[in-house]
Amino acid sequence: MAAAFPNLSTAELETLLAALDSHRGDSGSLAADLADPPAFLARVGLATGPGSLGAWLERWRASGGSREALLLSVQALLDQRRSDVEARSIELVWSGPDAGAGSVTRDQSVLIRQLVERAEQRLLLTTYAFYNGPFIKALFQLIRERMVAHPTLHVRMVCNIHRDRGDTSSSEALIRRFQQQTWSRLWPHPPAPAVFFDPRSLSLELEKAVCHVKAVVADQELLVTSANLTDAAQLSNFELGLHLSSSAHADDVWDHFERLIQQGLLQSAG
Repeated sequence: MAAAFPNLSTAELETLLAALDSHRGDSGSLAADLADPPAFLARVGLATGPGSLGAWLERWRASGGSREALLLSVQALLDQRRSDVEARSIELVWSGPDAGAGSVTRDQSVLIRQLVERAEQRLLLTTYAFYNGPFIKALFQLIRERMVAHPTLHVRMVCNIHRDRGDTSSSEALIRRFQQQTWSRLWPHPPAPAVFFDPRSLSLELEKAVCHVKAVVADQELLVTSANLTDAAQLSNFELGLHLSSSAHADDVWDHFERLIQQGLLQSAG
């Protein structure tokens, strides 16, 4: 079975399954079809030829294979094909101590570097906190190099600007402090990403809220994670995330943040 069907696309397998399923409860009709497999396949729109599915079906019929077993076999192969696609499009990523033999998760810090290295059109990184440790310093340098190599690469960062408890400084003063004491150390040389924050984090009157999203969009890939952009989160803490190779999900996240910026719910920290 395994040698016959991998040459068929998922759409072709679905066509074959529908043709077989249409004969459910009518073994005589299917037997008549399989008496001439090339004609059967031609009628349902599947090509045949030497060493093809048609020849395989002839051997299946000659060996006494039943319709029900054939239908179940095609269904099982389709299920496996879909499972393989799903497994490739969504994977777990991990930060922290290696679980050793049997681990099924990827190293998140390695993946983030790979996402940056692959980005050519857009790159979004969101975090609650970031600190200038060796890993983050190297990551930001890699982003800068990518921006130099690809001048049209659109890079954004969304973060939280913190107000300490009891600090009554103006929002403007806290933004300047972030720019001078945090961002300038994280990103000392141009070109630099556009940086945004939630102004509610600095409000003295409104109910306080923070940007707590940790995610990366790189072209058509998306990482959603519990890990901040800090060395501790990326290398030491137990952190878990999902990597999705999905243009639809990447578009949704990018567009969501675009709307937040356009509506003024996220403001520039530049």
